[in-house]
Amino acid sequence: MSLRTYIAKRLLHTILIAWGVMTAAFFLMRLGPNSPADKYIAGLGAGHNVTQVVAAIESRYGVDKPLHEQYFNYISSLLHGDWGWSFGTSMPVMELIKTHWIYSFQLVLLSSIFAIVLGISLGIFTAVKKNSRADHIAAFFSFAGISIPHFWLGIMLILIFSVKLGWFQTYYDTSLPLLSLDNLHALTLPVITLGTGMMAGYSRYVRNSMLENMGKDFVRTARAKGLPERTVIGKHVFRNAMLPVITIIMLDMSGIVFGGAYMTEVIFGIPGLGWMSLKAVFADDYSVVMAVTLIGAFMTLLFNLLADIAYTYLDPRIRYE
Repeated sequence: MSLRTYIAKRLLHTILIAWGVMTAAFFLMRLGPNSPADKYIAGLGAGHNVTQVVAAIESRYGVDKPLHEQYFNYISSLLHGDWGWSFGTSMPVMELIKTHWIYSFQLVLLSSIFAIVLGISLGIFTAVKKNSRADHIAAFFSFAGISIPHFWLGIMLILIFSVKLGWFQTYYDTSLPLLSLDNLHALTLPVITLGTGMMAGYSRYVRNSMLENMGKDFVRTARAKGLPERTVIGKHVFRNAMLPVITIIMLDMSGIVFGGAYMTEVIFGIPGLGWMSLKAVFADDYSVVMAVTLIGAFMTLLFNLLADIAYTYLDPRIRYE
């Protein structure tokens, strides 16, 4: 089987799995006890006919129809590029996503760069300096970074560097130009909050994988040929050691948007997809929750596929049958 055929099959599987996730999320949301009319009727006075108000609102959003009819209407709308209407904001879901995605993207991108660069560098260094004092110190901070919850780290960073020292604002300023040094400065604490756990994990993965490969025959052969140690580590050991690490990185690239990014965006007031979806969950905003769930499923599956493709370039021996 050629790589092109394998990619086509995986893309088909991705569509089927995403459809399954979307279907499960759809029915779970609709089977809940709440209605999109709840937030409207909460403020109504005694002179209003609540039953009529609820019926009008549910009719407007199409949730008064039988469940199977709602499902097929939703599928039909998706195929036509219509992601639905947000109950909470009275806006098209697509407009909400266009407004909020860039904040999540910049946070995830900068956090990933921070984690990958520092994590891999630290992993290589500690593998080369195995059992040294630097290795033990790095191990301590790596395990601490993995163990500390995102929300606690974010709060501590705000208390120290924003409240006590005054170096950063306590809340993200959405008026800053995205491509500016001021915006990078404002994102420093969120990036550290979200990237620290990933960075600590990557450093341990890289170290262990490097040490495993250092004891193999091809490394001893490379050294016996008289190759410089930098070439042995960089070209032979590191390239093979990165194979298992790629899977972790690719999964984190999609997972942090709907994991640590949730709390990071809430703590620092960053209006990204995580912040938007968290509000939607509490507001029973069906369409927004469905859209974010579908995006999350596609991202996870896509990065899994990219990891498999990357394997073939890092190790030509890998072939998909």
